Amino acid sequence: MLKVFYLLNCLFSIGCLIYYFENAFSKVNLKQIMVLVLTAITNYAFSLSVFADNLEGVYVASQIYYCANVFSLLIFLFVIAELCNHKVIWIVRLLLVSLCFAIIIFYSTTKDNHLYYKTMEFVKVFGISSIKRTYGPCHGILFALILLVNGLSIYYVVSSLLRTKESSRSTLWALIILMVVATILYMIPKLIHAPLDFMPFVYSVIDIFLVFLFRKANLYDMTSNLLNVYERRFEYGYIALDKKYRYLTSNEFAKQLFPILRDVRTDTYVSDVDPKAVFCTKLLPWIDEWIAGEKKQKQLVNLEKTITCNLNEIKYKKKVIGYLVELRDTTQQQKYIDLINNYNMKLHKEVENKTRRILEIQDSIISGMATMVESRDNSTGGHIKRTSDTVKIFIEKLKTTERYSALKPEFCEKVIKAAPMHDLGKIAVDDVILRKPGKYTPEEYAQMKKHAAEGAKIVNIVLQNVDDVEFRHIAVNVAHFHHEHWDGEGYPIGLKKDSIPLEARIMALADVFDALVSKRCYKEPFTYDEAFRIIRENLGTHFDPDLGAIFLQCRMELENLYTNYEDEEFQKKNKK
Repeated sequence: MLKVFYLLNCLFSIGCLIYYFENAFSKVNLKQIMVLVLTAITNYAFSLSVFADNLEGVYVASQIYYCANVFSLLIFLFVIAELCNHKVIWIVRLLLVSLCFAIIIFYSTTKDNHLYYKTMEFVKVFGISSIKRTYGPCHGILFALILLVNGLSIYYVVSSLLRTKESSRSTLWALIILMVVATILYMIPKLIHAPLDFMPFVYSVIDIFLVFLFRKANLYDMTSNLLNVYERRFEYGYIALDKKYRYLTSNEFAKQLFPILRDVRTDTYVSDVDPKAVFCTKLLPWIDEWIAGEKKQKQLVNLEKTITCNLNEIKYKKKVIGYLVELRDTTQQQKYIDLINNYNMKLHKEVENKTRRILEIQDSIISGMATMVESRDNSTGGHIKRTSDTVKIFIEKLKTTERYSALKPEFCEKVIKAAPMHDLGKIAVDDVILRKPGKYTPEEYAQMKKHAAEGAKIVNIVLQNVDDVEFRHIAVNVAHFHHEHWDGEGYPIGLKKDSIPLEARIMALADVFDALVSKRCYKEPFTYDEAFRIIRENLGTHFDPDLGAIFLQCRMELENLYTNYEDEEFQKKNKK
């Protein structure tokens, strides 16, 4: 009956090992597996010894038992250290391994030197084969090993309880209880010289506890958790290659994406099977680029899926031995991004349309204000439109010259847009002066000159809520300084040369040219020859000499422009 009990303990230990393999949360912890394997071997060896018929049979089985037993203690210590986030230092590891080998050597040679056991006698107790022994001087090594393993285990557990929060307190307390109970159950039969050994039963209890403990402890193992999660993810794949791009392994997700991987033998090149496969034509060149320094994600569209690829180096002792290609199905994310981009594009177009409409309304209001001001002035009919078109022609000519070729398109557009506002200040001039049919007296002219400063104020108020700060600045300058002279003799401030803003110097030429070639109540229009002669004579005094020289080059375009105006006026009169 006792033989059956010991045999059942053996089978139970093997069953715990199988259960761990099949149901454990993690299957990657070698130390845990080794503990269960060694306890199973220990119980198996003990069950062999109880069925032996002579001293030699019991002795051989006991040798296997001792070998597995002492090394199970050693690995169990390593497992405890790992669970407690400790590392057994190399000198301690060396000492423990030395003790284990010493025990095995002394036990195996005890027939020759009697150092481990002084005497051994084959006996049967309750039908169980065993050895009646008396201890030799070297048997104390086993007790030293047990005390050292238990002492270090207790130290690791207590230290972890006191110093770290990364270990489960319930797991640590369970370890302490396990060690204490196992040690007591081992020592009691020795101290009372019990005829039977209860350690196989103790090992069975320990196996049950360890399987439960390992399963619980592995829940806190981040590496195990990640491996477990990624094994079960259907949108994640990996392909492992060695340093020479030879195929090592891949999961099912990767094989679905790249069916060629099903036909590739481990440690061979994928290109040997089919060099035109997607894996070879798209993935391998990307790996080359990544290794060369262009560490960018790769996106592949395969089977209506969007696959994002990342590359990681596989290292051993800081040396690259291969590469791991990570594959993630980002189809849904990409669809979401595309949806957002399309929405943003649509929204951007709507904003552009609304903004353009607002600007058109704003331009219409400004143009209406300028026209209203012009209607109060008997002498400047059509002046706003003509000067605006003149500015446009002049700026186009400026952009063809070497000196002004770098003018920003935005600046040019804003100057053209600001041109109609240059005389808005006349709204502040009294009608008596503004509508006077003849020349101004000095006092009246002084009042008229105030329109430049007043225009700057009005433009600034009109455009104060406009987001384009640069445009507001240009428009204010055009209104404020278009009557300043290059030599400093102009108004309202008397600026000279480059201190006069460029946009105002441009406006000055267009404004004076229109005044010269247009009919006013106090004069007839000058001919084009006379107008261009006057401008040429005033270069360096009234006008910027460089700008003026370029303006003179616009003569043909300006004559055509004003001829068209005359034709339009003639047609209007005939219709009337």
